[in-house]
Formats: sequence, structure tokens, C-alpha cells
Amino acid sequence: MRCLITSMKGGVGKSSISYNLAVHLGCICITNDLTVPQHDDIIQIPTGKNRIPKGLTSLDSAVFDFGAMSTMLDKKISHALQLCDLVIIPTRIDARSLEATLETYKLVKEAGKPIVIIINHFRDWKKHDAARDHLLSKLGNRVPILAIRETTLFDRVSRDGREWLLNIHNDRGAHMLSRTQRAHEVVYDRIQSMAGV
Repeated sequence: MRCLITSMKGGVGKSSISYNLAVHLGCICITNDLTVPQHDDIIQIPTGKNRIPKGLTSLDSAVFDFGAMSTMLDKKISHALQLCDLVIIPTRIDARSLEATLETYKLVKEAGKPIVIIINHFRDWKKHDAARDHLLSKLGNRVPILAIRETTLFDRVSRDGREWLLNIHNDRGAHMLSRTQRAHEVVYDRIQSMAGV
């Protein structure tokens, strides 16, 4: 599976979800975010490049993490849209993030790929429900909306990498993170099924 994770707004969890999904799929994460940690399974595309390098376009499975668009698609995002099986738009529950999600949806829907929205990094289910209701009022039932609650799991994976995540069940004192990992895997499995994988 190849998927694109993108949003017009920064700070909505694109890179965190991208890397964790890539670990779940057993593939690499390809990003234009120069602030992500250096891991062997993350490939950073230099900012001056307009397209994804040819050697990366032939991969059967990859997660593209491209963010920070304006009112037009960045050329790398347009290229990833051609390659991907599915688009994921992460959002937080604040009004600016939700509006950026709707704008991102308008830009990427023209590609005709399945789109999933993930409401990310929230604590309060009532606020999640209000954000979900707002999105549903604008989009109807055209787009599945999934949820990933606030967690320190993303920070640990970012710091400690793939091997730590794959062996979390063996890490003493990581019981809660192990439960969180299982909850995330349910979301990632649904994403795979939506992509027809």
C-alpha cells in the first residue's frame, strides 16, 4: 500500500501518524519534513526537489508525509497523489485545524483517491465528537473519520524507532503504551482495508 498523509496546517500529527503507519506496514516513510528524527527507515527529500526521486516511486509500499501546502498543491504532493492508493488528512480539534482539513480535502479530492480523516491528539471525547460533527456537517458521509487520542507513544517511537515499537510488549512498565499501540493498529488496519489492501 502507498498512502499520502498531508494537510495545509502544520502541527496536526502528519509525521507522527506517517512514521507509526509505516512501521505498522513494514515500509519506509518518505517525508519533506526536515525536523523529523533521523532513522534508517525515514527518507527525507530535500526541499529543492519538485518530484519524488524515481527510485522511490517504484516501491510497492510506502508512506508519503508531505505537508504545508498553500492554496495550490506542492509538486511533490501532486506527484504522491498520482502514486498513492489512499490519502490521509490528520486534524486536531481546534477550529483552525478543522478548516485547514476542509481546505485540504477540497484540494486532494480531485485526484479521485479514497480519503480518510484522522482526528488526532485529543483528550476529551466530547470535543472529539463536536469536531467530528462539524466535519460531517460539511462533508456528509463521503469521508470516513477515525480517531487517535493523545498519547506519548508517538514521542517514544520518534525517539526510539521501529525496533522499540515492534518490541513494546516486552518493555517492562509499558503496559499502557502497549494498549495504545493495539488501539492504533485497529485504526491502521481500517486504513488498509479502505485502500483495498
